Amino acid sequence: MKNNRKIRLEDINSEWVKNNILANKNIFYLLFKNLADIFFGIVGFIFFILLFPFIGILIKLDSAGSILFLQPRFGKNKKEFILYKFRTMQENGREQLDLWREKNKNNITRVGAFLRKTHLDELPQAINLLKGDISFIGPRAEWTELAKNFETEIPHYKTRYLVKPGMMGWAQINFKASQSVEEAKKKFEYDLYYIKNQSILLDLEIILKSPKLFLQ
Repeated sequence: MKNNRKIRLEDINSEWVKNNILANKNIFYLLFKNLADIFFGIVGFIFFILLFPFIGILIKLDSAGSILFLQPRFGKNKKEFILYKFRTMQENGREQLDLWREKNKNNITRVGAFLRKTHLDELPQAINLLKGDISFIGPRAEWTELAKNFETEIPHYKTRYLVKPGMMGWAQINFKASQSVEEAKKKFEYDLYYIKNQSILLDLEIILKSPKLFLQ
């Protein structure tokens, strides 16, 4: 069934954004979110430390290059930070040049495909969670170069910076990874819904629905 829990860009304007899209000021919700981030950050970091030697060896045996993939992203209030992931693609010197590099599936390594399927490639983001760069739930942080492009191509895109980005989000479980500006627009409509309606119940719903990502 089609999910209509999104906010269509053609239905809003700057006045609507001003009146409806505001940073959440619910103290209880923010406290819950901060505690959840610390909990998931600690758990994730423990798994990261335990699995790092094994995953690191597999990555090195499968392809030449670094174990971790580091990329600048924009967070809350457009603060730039470095996101950590296990490397899943071949290193070719163009990692920070090709805006839509992931369109070329040939770049994905064999180990990388497994890490993506199981989402183990995201374990290093526990470091970002503990540093406060990201939240466990929220709009996915975009690479700075893509985000700059989206800011000029997608109306009201900067509203994403009102909240902390997350490891998983409403848009992620409802729409595929975008590979064009048009797809990014559609995905952003789900981000708008989350930013407007963020709550403990919505966060819990996202967590409960996240296992379906492993089946994609």
